[in-house]
Amino acid sequence: MWFFYGLSRLPFFVLYLISDFLAFLAGTVFKYRKKVILKNLRKSFPEKTDQELELITKGFYKNLSDIVVETIKGLTISQKELDRRVKIVNEDVLVKYLQGNTTNIALASHQGNWEWLLLSCASRLPVNVQAAYKPLRNQFFEKLMYGIRSRFGTEPIPSKQLVRRMVQLRGQTSLFALVADQSPDPQQATVVQFLNQKTIFLNGPQKLYDLSKGIVYYAEMVRVKRGYYTIQAHFLAELPYQGSQTIIQDYAKAVEQSIARNPESWLWSHKRWKFKVE
Repeated sequence: MWFFYGLSRLPFFVLYLISDFLAFLAGTVFKYRKKVILKNLRKSFPEKTDQELELITKGFYKNLSDIVVETIKGLTISQKELDRRVKIVNEDVLVKYLQGNTTNIALASHQGNWEWLLLSCASRLPVNVQAAYKPLRNQFFEKLMYGIRSRFGTEPIPSKQLVRRMVQLRGQTSLFALVADQSPDPQQATVVQFLNQKTIFLNGPQKLYDLSKGIVYYAEMVRVKRGYYTIQAHFLAELPYQGSQTIIQDYAKAVEQSIARNPESWLWSHKRWKFKVE
């Protein structure tokens, strides 16, 4: 663990030199999951040329390497430094909703640096963030990531316990955060059109909304420049309610639009379409 704490205390310019080297190794030497990345990109953007897809792939490797070193930096980064590097665009609106015993559900995606998104929201918003996560099998890295994610008051909760925790906090002001764009169990999924193809999404967000009738938003993270981000909440369901809320479809559309604006910032190495959808 001391090794990662030592890395975390390095200045950003050194960490980004390490990131450049990692991106070179991943993209040029080892070609980490390049076949998966290009396959995903071709299906998602059939209109783009091979040259355009290669540029996105190169940007992806740089983005992924930056996330690695920035996440390690999360072990020791101060709240002041984090606040300087990550801005919440409509923070005043979020604070307004984080009052009055409301349940708030923040749906993130693997866009930008989702680990810093969690840390920033936890450090700035006036409520403890209940963050859903899947425990890692490796106990060392489980302890490492838990330590990073629990900084600034976040309460990491195994995904299977999220509903129970929501019931426990019913009637209190709460904020639940989950990254909801990963490939789910097909038995617990909803099919929507996403990135030019039928795609299954975890139906958990819809269930959480139906249970809580809370405020739901997509937390979009955008890299302004290296090491600097903005977060903006795009509300998918808010008071007063207007008819039925199709949370999953609205979320998928919001994520798709975010990816279209910054395609290199999404996690293309994930086997997102490994399950065949009829």
